[in-house]
Amino acid sequence: MQRITVVGLLVAFALSLDAAAARQGKRQLWGAIAYSSKSGSYGYAVDRKTKREAESDAFRQCGSNCELIRTFRDACAAVAAKPTRTSSDTGASRQIAEMKALKKCGGDCAVKVWACTSEK
Repeated sequence: MQRITVVGLLVAFALSLDAAAARQGKRQLWGAIAYSSKSGSYGYAVDRKTKREAESDAFRQCGSNCELIRTFRDACAAVAAKPTRTSSDTGASRQIAEMKALKKCGGDCAVKVWACTSEK
């Protein structure tokens, strides 16, 4: 019972922080990365007001045969790939996102694209 109460309090606290940030004028900005492992083409969008807008713009930039690899909000994201594998991750900075994506991808991977929103 105590554990449920503590979890409930933590959730309420997190929600209040989001509301406080919104009241202080902090924008919540979306980004997305699309990538084609076949062609190496990529597209990204940052600082969009909605997730859907970010995804659409990333697809439009990337062209055909692309997959939506990652959406993110108020953060950075990176895509790492090798011929047999593609991975992505997010972080508070470009370096963190790249490091996490490379670690997930494994040996012989290289960062193919990264993007950051202006609010992180």
